[in-house]
Amino acid sequence: MRVWNRLAVAIGVVVLLAGALPDLQARGRKGDKLLAQGRAAEQRKEWDKALAFYEQALAEDPSDTAYQIATRRVRFQAGQAHVEQALKLRAQGQLEEALAEFQKACAIDPSSTIAEQELAVTREMIEREKKKAAAGKESTPEERGLTPAAQERQEALERIANLRNVPELRPLSTQPINLRINNQTPKVLFETVCKLAGINLILDPEFRSEPTTARSLSLELTNATVEQALDYLAAMTKSYWKPLSSNTIFVTNDNQVKRRDYEDMVLKVFYLTNLTTPQELTEISTMLRSITDIRRVHQYTAQNMLIVRGTPDQVLLAEKLINDLDKPKSEVVVDVLVMEANRAKTRDLAATIASGGSSGIDTSIMFTPRNPVLLGGQESTSSTSTDTSGTSTTTYGTYTGASASTQAQLISLARIARISTNDFSITLPGALLQAVMTDRNTKVLQSPQVRAAHGQKASLRIGDKVPIASGGMQPFGGVVGGFSSLYSQFQFIDVGVNVDITPTVHGLNEVTLKVELEISTVRDRIDLGGISQPVIGQRKVTHEIRIREGEVSLLGGLMQTQETRSLAGVPGLMNIPILKKIFSSESVEKNESELLIALIPHIVRTPGITDLNLKPVAAGSEAAVKVSRASRVPEAAAAQEAKPQATPAPPPHPEPATPPPQPLVPPAPKPAEDPR
Repeated sequence: MRVWNRLAVAIGVVVLLAGALPDLQARGRKGDKLLAQGRAAEQRKEWDKALAFYEQALAEDPSDTAYQIATRRVRFQAGQAHVEQALKLRAQGQLEEALAEFQKACAIDPSSTIAEQELAVTREMIEREKKKAAAGKESTPEERGLTPAAQERQEALERIANLRNVPELRPLSTQPINLRINNQTPKVLFETVCKLAGINLILDPEFRSEPTTARSLSLELTNATVEQALDYLAAMTKSYWKPLSSNTIFVTNDNQVKRRDYEDMVLKVFYLTNLTTPQELTEISTMLRSITDIRRVHQYTAQNMLIVRGTPDQVLLAEKLINDLDKPKSEVVVDVLVMEANRAKTRDLAATIASGGSSGIDTSIMFTPRNPVLLGGQESTSSTSTDTSGTSTTTYGTYTGASASTQAQLISLARIARISTNDFSITLPGALLQAVMTDRNTKVLQSPQVRAAHGQKASLRIGDKVPIASGGMQPFGGVVGGFSSLYSQFQFIDVGVNVDITPTVHGLNEVTLKVELEISTVRDRIDLGGISQPVIGQRKVTHEIRIREGEVSLLGGLMQTQETRSLAGVPGLMNIPILKKIFSSESVEKNESELLIALIPHIVRTPGITDLNLKPVAAGSEAAVKVSRASRVPEAAAAQEAKPQATPAPPPHPEPATPPPQPLVPPAPKPAEDPR
């Protein structure tokens, strides 16, 4: 009865499964179709459609792993696509449309942090534009698209752009000054020069009361610029002047205290583009400190930058030095020609009676008794076996205490008296006639190129890495004197053409090359401790040469000739003049090898030193750095000079030549009356 009940339950389960199976199959077919449609939309970058198809497929079968993976992957892509579209719209100033796209991105992928952040930023930008509109200000689309952080960066850039350099003096008159004044105070001299140039003068109160500036001086100038005239006066009166604006100068006493109080400081960042190591940046920084007396020089290695703060003359001198030092390194391309020719000739002639090859007669007489004792006195055991063909084979036992050759020579003592020549055997020598000649010719040509910078090592490896074992013996189990085992450690060496070149470029035409050239091959292999070890043939050249650009330098020309002759045969007979041709063999081997190595350097890059780099520059005195600048031609005058001038037609009647106008020299002011 129990059996029938169990059978009924099983039949019921089968019926239920059979009824549910068509529904599951239908769901699977529909989900797979939706999955295929989603993949097609994904390939077309239609992320929203692909997500919709994947979500429908997942709704058909939420437990399907493929549907879950596809939905999660495309959910991120769809949300990111809306974020990117919103960023584009916001950059164009369309803030409301961008806000809608960010909201879609958050709805599609609630885990997108970037969508939430940019949504908050966009709302803040909309509020900012509403406040501007309420205040009656209109913003351009570019201004509407600026985020608060971007707006702050733009304002910072504007502030940086509005920063001014130290004032540069631009006098109204550019005519050369011709002036002569006698017995006047420094104050009067400065005022006269400034009036001629059309610039304002401000004097330090202490400069007026200085005893050295109260004495009378004389000045005579001929074709001098305004800067030159002021420098002359500063040297005569031991004063220091600097421009406060384009038409105003300030004059005070020249000493360390006044310069520290009034001398302007300039900050400049230098970007060096040709440095390759941090050490070079450190060397340039140290050189600027020692030559220009700039105390504040800081280096930023990550960007090869130098931040310099000093006086305008110091910074200008540092700029000149950096322009001279920041040069690209010279580069050289070296053609390496390796030419090798090998020739081997072998001749083997033999006509002899020989039993062991071609080395004469080598015959032994063997004792082979007719009735040997096989067992050495012990009982013999035998076993008989029959193969499939019906043949019987009898196997006798062997004597374990003697070798096989000893067993074959054992006889009974009773048979010693009956030993005869029948118990011995000999191998008769045969005749050999050999005439072999070989001629082998090998040519090798390798022409690699190596490019290296000045002072930098360049390496070239053409070949294979060959393992070489190194090790020793160690006892088994740590017991000294017991069994030993061989342990090995392998290292790999380069076999082939190995070139190491370090060039040093001298100017434009000569190069010094430090060369290490090695040509190696695996000639043979030997067995050491059960391990096959290579025998490496090596030819190596290491030297330093100085040659011209494009000149050919032969490094390792090597010619080698090796001749080997060997004679083997029957002793005595091989020395008879006529019979030696019959009873001897002769082998002659001749090897010729020639190796030629050539180096040809080509300079492909130079530092590009110009006349500006070689130009000497006036750098002031030991106490203070002072550079002199050439006078600049005003833009109006330069434009006037650049215009082509028509050649005037000669007048019909020559007019008398008028003398050139004399420069205006103001009358010298009267000296101040002595109050006494």
